[in-house]
Amino acid sequence: MRLFIALPVSADARRALGKTQDALRQKGVKGRLSPPENLHVTLCFLGNVKDPAPAIAAMKSVPVPKTALRFDRLTLFGDVAVALLKQDTALSDYVRRLRVSLDDAGVGYDRQAFRPHVTLCRKTALPYPSFRLSAAAKPLAGMSLSVFETRLMASDLTGPTPKYTVLFRKRPARKK
Repeated sequence: MRLFIALPVSADARRALGKTQDALRQKGVKGRLSPPENLHVTLCFLGNVKDPAPAIAAMKSVPVPKTALRFDRLTLFGDVAVALLKQDTALSDYVRRLRVSLDDAGVGYDRQAFRPHVTLCRKTALPYPSFRLSAAAKPLAGMSLSVFETRLMASDLTGPTPKYTVLFRKRPARKK
């Protein structure tokens, strides 16, 4: 099964991201928009994995940080429009420790540098070459994304849009 570890997006952030997608569409941006229920921040893409148990064990061994992420700007990663998040030390440290735990468990993953973002649109076509995505960023002004859990997700790519299934959830530890 195709797996990844992600942060879910709260209902408030999902609404703001949906308004941003609407603004992009209204300004003439074309492409395949991510459905609201699929919006997330990928922390680690694992790819095809036969048994999720080692990944779950790795996730269990690393405490989830209590932090809030701030949206930075809209940008393109190739032809993918994303809402980029500002770097957050607590989250970056969590991803580093998670990757060490995955290595220790023998779980492979994509080793690209971690750039926290939410994918808004794939196969993005801008209405004209000098179009600036920032023209649609107003709904994200001042919006933050609280880290309330991490999830191990399975993705099914056989339909018209990916279908994600939660296999495991982990929340930050409660203060005593």
